[in-house]
Amino acid sequence: MIGMFLSLFLFTITNFNLLKINLFNDENNFSIDTLQIEKANALEINDTNNSKIIIIKNNNDTKENEKNMVFTSSKEEFGSEKKDSNKKIQDQQGEREEEEEEDDTNNLDLKQNTTLQHSGLSTTTTTTTTTKSSKEGIEGFSFAAAGDWACTSKAKDTVKNIIDHDAELVLALGDLSYDSSAKCWLKIIKPIAGKTKIVIGNHEADSSKKLKSYMKAFNLQKQYYSFNYQNVHFLALSTETSYDEGSKQYKFAEKDLQQYSKDKSIDWIVAFYHKNTYSSGGGLPDEKDFRENYHPLFDKYNVDLALQGHHHAYERFYPITFNEKNDNKPIVSAQDKVKGSNVFQNPEGTIFLTVGTGGAESMPVSKGKPFSAAREGGKFGIIKIDIDKDDGDRNILTGTFLDNKKKHKVIDEFKIIK
Repeated sequence: MIGMFLSLFLFTITNFNLLKINLFNDENNFSIDTLQIEKANALEINDTNNSKIIIIKNNNDTKENEKNMVFTSSKEEFGSEKKDSNKKIQDQQGEREEEEEEDDTNNLDLKQNTTLQHSGLSTTTTTTTTTKSSKEGIEGFSFAAAGDWACTSKAKDTVKNIIDHDAELVLALGDLSYDSSAKCWLKIIKPIAGKTKIVIGNHEADSSKKLKSYMKAFNLQKQYYSFNYQNVHFLALSTETSYDEGSKQYKFAEKDLQQYSKDKSIDWIVAFYHKNTYSSGGGLPDEKDFRENYHPLFDKYNVDLALQGHHHAYERFYPITFNEKNDNKPIVSAQDKVKGSNVFQNPEGTIFLTVGTGGAESMPVSKGKPFSAAREGGKFGIIKIDIDKDDGDRNILTGTFLDNKKKHKVIDEFKIIK
């Protein structure tokens, strides 16, 4: 019988205490008395696979500040997260092995247990998991998105636009370098790499070497995954790997949306992927099979936004629900299609946004379809999404399409209130 060797060390360096725990077997469970943790300002856990997790405690020993403990990875790989205790990201990688699919215990939650429970800490997930912040402590924040970048001066302008608007999180919607390797794009986005999440586009998938580079740079094991940032749940999907109803990706998406649509700490759900599911035309064809599979899921689990690229233009659609009789003509409710209005209160359906404006050569947009609310061809820019609450404690999501040019002109704006 294989035993487990556990060693504990408590170091004191200029009034800073570090509790080190070395694990030499991951097949057994153990617990540690919280008094040992309370005496330490930081807790370091090492296992035989050389993975390391450090928990940094706030020096103020109140219960409120214990909520601000953050798990940080010791690996400083490109694209890994840089977080502080007020910005809570909770990553869930796409399915591992089939047998692990039902077991989602490879995280440590100090808020739910009086002792630190170790349940075979997995090193298969290379992204960082942090504890959730309470809903009452959530502050407003903003994130930005754009796809179809290329290694151009316009892509550099996109990065500057993101920095100028102080976006805390960046979603890159696929088709990134347009080059034979990932290097040039990774260099361009270096100033924002620590807060960037990507989805895979057709130009990443056209080379196994390039795809591997992107997956490694952003610590991805699957092309689909999800994470929480504050009160928003993000679901990253792939149009470049199997996505039909029987696929692992579909099962993951369905299970994920089912879970977070019921989570009381989540106010908004955002899906993002590469190929456009709806468009007015003028660019590349719609990914019809993808929308036939996933738009009904978005309806069922109340996805608020769907962000896509591929068409090198900007287009915003009214809140739409899937039309089973004719998927080319999604349904817009009368309350959401008010001429001249861009404010939607408790909308019926998902707002789809095409933001293929990161820097690659622009494409035209055809005359708008009846369900298209705004269109812009020939412009480069970002969609900036602000998450906030009003004085009446209503949830407010504001989307602004901002030109990359020096003055960052507002080209389109919309608001969701619920």
